Amino acid sequence: MGHLHVIDAAAVRKLLTYDDAIPAMEDTMVRASRRELYEHPRVTVEPPGHGGMVLLMPAVGGPEEEPVLGLKMLSMFPRAVERELPSVQGLVILVDAVHGQPLALVDAGALTEIRTAAVTAVATRALARQGARELAVIGAGVQARGHLEALSRTREWDRVRIYSRTRATAEKLARWAEGFYPRAEVCDSTAEALADCDVLCTATSVAGDEPVFDPAELPAGRGVHINAIGAFGPGCRELPTATVAGARLIVDNREAALREAGDILLPIAEGALTEDAIAAEIGEVLAGTRPGRTDDTQTTVFETLGLPVQDSVAAALVYRRAVSHGIGERISFP
Repeated sequence: MGHLHVIDAAAVRKLLTYDDAIPAMEDTMVRASRRELYEHPRVTVEPPGHGGMVLLMPAVGGPEEEPVLGLKMLSMFPRAVERELPSVQGLVILVDAVHGQPLALVDAGALTEIRTAAVTAVATRALARQGARELAVIGAGVQARGHLEALSRTREWDRVRIYSRTRATAEKLARWAEGFYPRAEVCDSTAEALADCDVLCTATSVAGDEPVFDPAELPAGRGVHINAIGAFGPGCRELPTATVAGARLIVDNREAALREAGDILLPIAEGALTEDAIAAEIGEVLAGTRPGRTDDTQTTVFETLGLPVQDSVAAALVYRRAVSHGIGERISFP
């Protein structure tokens, strides 16, 4: 008789710190770029009648001697607000990839937040200028908060500027960020937030094809690094075409980006970009097989969609620690 571990969001946050998640994601992205890890293309299920969707993302990760298969399920339904539920909900089903035994059910919301921000921290270390000290964030939700905490571990920052369409949300985030940054300021416009920035994170919940800032607002020749995080799907974007077309473009996975990243696909459809514009995967940059930034005046863009294998690796790490520390509810199974 085995046991199935049920690990909730609070336990995930206790067990998976950024200090551990960042190196784990760095190793994962290198191995993923070498195609050493298995992952299946994202499956989208759209039940009729309610305007929502469920995403299924299977992948194999974890230590080579103890591989696990993670099946992440995310639901995104607009009517979740009727029950005061998060707009994105989900879990990761973890299975022993040698014997097939189900091991754990892990809260996917907290896991996604932490591993996404950890990957961005890895990319920022690799791609931002050495002297980058001014951070700007567009968006003030869960992902923005996670990214501020993760990025605080990448270097010494002088200031972070935050812009959100809802000022009260930005002000709340800025008060919290004061625990990680010398200065945290709320801006009234994207132009104000981007002025003199060295690193920009777009962490919005956009659902359309309108960029979240004007390309003229980005400091020219400053060598800004941009992390594009929030847009999901081939018809959605955060970045202006001119910004993407003028930048060195790095992705987490080429095939996924050319299938799902509206920040890239929309400029391609407009004729401003070709598929060859993707300079490298972040794992290739980390492994030294392809260059990242090539000079200090260059704008770099890291377009991240999130990979299923990131979830499997992170969930495996959480599961091993939950077993070791006796955290989580254990259910006899099968």
